Amino acid sequence: MTNQKMKIVAQISLHSVQPLTFTHHSVDGLPLLARGIDQEGRHLRTVYIPAAQFRGRVRHEAALSQMRSESGKVKLEEAYMLALGQDLRPAEDDAPEQVRLKEQIAVRKENPLLDLFGTWKLASRLYVSHFMPEVNVLPAKISHIRRDLDTNEDMMDALGSDEQDRMYDRQSKQGMASQVGQLIKLATRELMAAKKAKDVTKVDEIEAKILELKELKKTQKGDDDSENTKHLVELEFIPAGITLNGKLTVNSAIPNDLRVLVDALVGFGEKPYLGAQRARGCGEVALEATFKNADGDVLATVAFAEGEGSNVQWTEAGTTFLNAETTTT
Repeated sequence: MTNQKMKIVAQISLHSVQPLTFTHHSVDGLPLLARGIDQEGRHLRTVYIPAAQFRGRVRHEAALSQMRSESGKVKLEEAYMLALGQDLRPAEDDAPEQVRLKEQIAVRKENPLLDLFGTWKLASRLYVSHFMPEVNVLPAKISHIRRDLDTNEDMMDALGSDEQDRMYDRQSKQGMASQVGQLIKLATRELMAAKKAKDVTKVDEIEAKILELKELKKTQKGDDDSENTKHLVELEFIPAGITLNGKLTVNSAIPNDLRVLVDALVGFGEKPYLGAQRARGCGEVALEATFKNADGDVLATVAFAEGEGSNVQWTEAGTTFLNAETTTT
């Protein structure tokens, strides 16, 4: 099979060992994907892990692997380029298209990682799907309280009465400021709706209201710029104990692509967590990945489970592919 036609596809199953939660483009709660419709034609929705979330983790692990292999410290510009594909020193390019194409070919040959993942002006050869459960699953909700010092009697005794009074005074002010902060969030949503409706009068009213609320919050907080320590937090999360399936696809694949992706998943297995709230029991996952070529031959498998680290198995076809002398297009 020629390099031009070579394709690698990795079928991946992610198992939520613990609940998963994360933020997504400033959206409150988890993003939901429309999948299917009911008898009335209304969308059915499900939790999922966005392709960008998983792709970003794989790229970071691949970038870390390359950065650790280099002697000395890595420069900031290189880290941004490897991990995010961002050039901190972009320049206008007025050269003819055919010249730029030659430059892209040179960049691909010089850095296989950028060749695979792409940059802001270099197309990626790696495609990542969303990760979805077999059947539609709605997010669950959980609430927990962020504790303050007064939950520990011994801690309070160590403070003394004057310092205890200071703490309770701070707690009261922060609680009021937190309530005002919620009002600001609601007013901001109303403002966005008013702007969308092009209701100038309402926009002016809400903007004045937000300014007033911000001043009130500032007054409540005083000189204390820290956040409220004791308050109820509600989270939406992907339930523990479910499997989400997705895949990675590499076009015009070369041996190094397979090596990079396998190493990236092994790095993922060293810290098998996704998303936020890890300190509160969220984010742990297990993984099973099977890499195949376009003919369906298994090249390698990668798996990691709770507390077991990563297990990589190479097939004869995978070893042969790794040792093949092919070049990028």
